[in-house]
Amino acid sequence: MQSQLFTSVSRRRHHAPTRTLRPNAWIFQLASAIALIQIMMTAVLAAEIDVGSRKQLFIDRRFIAASENVTFAMNPPEKHGIVLQAEYPWEAGWIGAGDTIIDDAGQYRMWYRCMARGKDGKLGRNSFCYAESTDGIHWKKPMLGLTKWPGDEYSEKCDQTNCLPVGLGTVFLDPTAPAEQRYKILKDMHWPDPEKAGLRVGVSPDGIRWTMNQTRLLPFSPDTSNQVFYDTRLLKYVAYVRTWAPLRKVGRIEIEKLFEPWPYDKTQKPNYVFGEGKISAPSHEIQQAIVYDELDPPETDIYTPAVHQYAWADDAYFAFPSVYGHFPRSSAKYGNDGLVDIQLAVSRDGVAFERPIRLPYIPLGVRGGPEGGSLYLCLGMIRRGPEIYQYYTGFEHSHGEYVGLKELRDMGGIRLAVQRLDGFISADFAYGGGTLATPAFRFQGNRLQLNVDASAAGVLRVELCDAEGKPIPGFSVTDCDPICGNNVSVDVTWHGKTDVSAHAAKPVQLRFVARAAKLYAFQFAD
Repeated sequence: MQSQLFTSVSRRRHHAPTRTLRPNAWIFQLASAIALIQIMMTAVLAAEIDVGSRKQLFIDRRFIAASENVTFAMNPPEKHGIVLQAEYPWEAGWIGAGDTIIDDAGQYRMWYRCMARGKDGKLGRNSFCYAESTDGIHWKKPMLGLTKWPGDEYSEKCDQTNCLPVGLGTVFLDPTAPAEQRYKILKDMHWPDPEKAGLRVGVSPDGIRWTMNQTRLLPFSPDTSNQVFYDTRLLKYVAYVRTWAPLRKVGRIEIEKLFEPWPYDKTQKPNYVFGEGKISAPSHEIQQAIVYDELDPPETDIYTPAVHQYAWADDAYFAFPSVYGHFPRSSAKYGNDGLVDIQLAVSRDGVAFERPIRLPYIPLGVRGGPEGGSLYLCLGMIRRGPEIYQYYTGFEHSHGEYVGLKELRDMGGIRLAVQRLDGFISADFAYGGGTLATPAFRFQGNRLQLNVDASAAGVLRVELCDAEGKPIPGFSVTDCDPICGNNVSVDVTWHGKTDVSAHAAKPVQLRFVARAAKLYAFQFAD
């Protein structure tokens, strides 16, 4: 917008009649033009940004017009160990990867992949299983009576299991669907048949009894973890699927009608990753959303999407892709091998994601330990008061190493990671002090709340300013009562008062002055 405004002024001056200006007149006109541009830009910003009473996160520079001694920080969650592990013969070889967790009105539900122990200690039969919890920590595996375990040389026959006959997939809860279709599952079926293979969606009233729709929605096989959900901002379904362009990336599809074939670019040549005569894999037919780039090492895959439309703030999408760094081919003992950990990607619209800080969001454990080889985040978040529960699977082995294991050792297990509410990224003020000013915006509400950790040695104050950045009388930094300590939601007060309603719906700015503090979010509320 700024460059367009300058271009507009330049064109008018270029086509005006030529005349000579006295030095003072020229300076005056230039100053007037700059002042006019500043006023116009302030008006544009104020008109474009309306935060209402919705929570706003510091995940990018949207709310940073100016800052000094402030940096962005990515904040990994705390690991809390395994919450679901192998108990039954159908789980004895492998648990996890491609799992889903959903909070259905306080009933927590989990769908997870597992594999049995097969012949010669190798991996055997795949199963898709169900568990549930009331606290997100202790999970039960109800015996559903839908499938039987046939028994083998490692186990007895079981008439009751928690396995679902629908097969592997990712699940979502559809807020627009009738009761009998409220749960939906996305599956990659009939691989590698080029006439049948591709993505399909099934429906269920309870997440347990499923009916598959047989319409092939995408005539490609994206392989492994893909997902679809209803985007409440766009009022459309959105799918995120694996693509190869040429290494693995994550593509995005907007969908008007979920059960009709999804759109893609039909002019692109098929990409036969799996070989001639087999179903092709999606590539440039689909818009890319989460990608590797020149900042990543060569032979790096963006391996799984794990995209979440964040439910507790405005315009915030988080993705937690597993980043797969291949071993050099000259030293790789197994094909398609390397280490896998989890990074964080952010977006305001769910279309284009950036990875602002490429350190691991969930780091690998020590090599040789139970999380030392590969990590995958599960779909879904559970809010428990001031905390977000996330789940992931950790494996001892690297991506391809399991094929060479002489004996399986109950690989995997679903693990809990606990994140602070809104705590994924923060604006961090230096120990010696810093400032952060927002652009102009409009709000609704009568008080300002912050999610901020000022620790024991820190402090934060807030100044409410007009559209030009001038402190509003009574709301300056010196009027603000200091905010100390760690607060997920704290009211800002000026001489003990919280009321800012007189300035609602007007263009304002916020100026934060703090030291040793992490600022996560702000919100105007009633």
